[in-house]
Amino acid sequence: MRLVSIVNCEPGMLLGKSIYHENGKLLLGEGFELTNRVISRLKEQGLPYVYVRDAATDDITIEDDIPLEVRRESIALIQSSFEKIQSGHIKQNSSLQGKIIHDFKKVVDLLLTELKGSKTLMNLLSNIQVKDNYVYSHSLNVALYTLAVAIKRGFNDKQLFEIGLGCLLHDIGKMMIPPEVLHKPGRLTDDEFNVIKKHTEFGFDLLRKQYEVPLVSAHCAFQHHEKWNGKGYPRGLKGEEIHLYARTMAVGDVFDAMTTHRVYRRAMLPHEAMEIIYADTNTHFEQEVVELFRKTIAIYPVGVTVKLNTGETAVVISNNEHSPSRPVLRIIKDQSDQDLKSYYELDLMKNLNVMISEYDAIL
Repeated sequence: MRLVSIVNCEPGMLLGKSIYHENGKLLLGEGFELTNRVISRLKEQGLPYVYVRDAATDDITIEDDIPLEVRRESIALIQSSFEKIQSGHIKQNSSLQGKIIHDFKKVVDLLLTELKGSKTLMNLLSNIQVKDNYVYSHSLNVALYTLAVAIKRGFNDKQLFEIGLGCLLHDIGKMMIPPEVLHKPGRLTDDEFNVIKKHTEFGFDLLRKQYEVPLVSAHCAFQHHEKWNGKGYPRGLKGEEIHLYARTMAVGDVFDAMTTHRVYRRAMLPHEAMEIIYADTNTHFEQEVVELFRKTIAIYPVGVTVKLNTGETAVVISNNEHSPSRPVLRIIKDQSDQDLKSYYELDLMKNLNVMISEYDAIL
């Protein structure tokens, strides 16, 4: 199967991978034939891409990073907990229900079990889902990215739990931001952005009062927008003044934001987001975290089409774990953009003179 931008989908294409709602409900099954009406509906739902069947890549399968049931259960928990806070069932100056914290602990354990057992590079793009609320899926994705980096950074079990819990709750302060500001589709005014920035303080003030939430986890909410060069918010902390957990989660937080479709901009592909993150190393981000993150994610997801410096067109069929920027390719078109009668594979780790020059305009 091949990854194709929704804007490049055409009637008659067959889905190579099922599409789900974030609550786990099946929306469109594998093999479903796309129509103009369905394509338009998926665009309206903000789905940036789909996997489709393709003769050149029929044997390629895409596995989810975490099981659908784990993702569904996690999203449901985050949503129900955040909604209770937003509705006022849990007051800002009261204790979060013990069951909520217990359930969050369960989610962290589930995520750690999946991540510790995985031997592949992370590709959250494989989860083709229609989302109702960006904050819920973002909280889960940031936890996944950050825990994967924290494992590589050598965190012990206690630290992994603390940072995992902090990531799941890091945007809880957004539930106290007026919806018309939080979900505004256009550019924010300076005053509106100042309101948005308050979510870090709101979240910390809420979490620090909960005896079951470690204070260091609460600092994930407080400091996740601080920058290495001291130009972040809310306190303008610099370098190692920023808590270790906040520094570790900063890259995953920004990366997920950039690779997720929003009303006001398209989703970037992983390599585009990583280029921006690299440019912000030692200004926004700590260098060690950027390097570990690069070794954690699939910069070129399986199924994506690329152009090479040779002029040939290829599809990524697998990733080299220790060199994410040098995947294994299947060459499908020659230098003249003609379909090959016989495809062949090329491992960029073994062919260092061949480079990926661009994506083939799929997103």
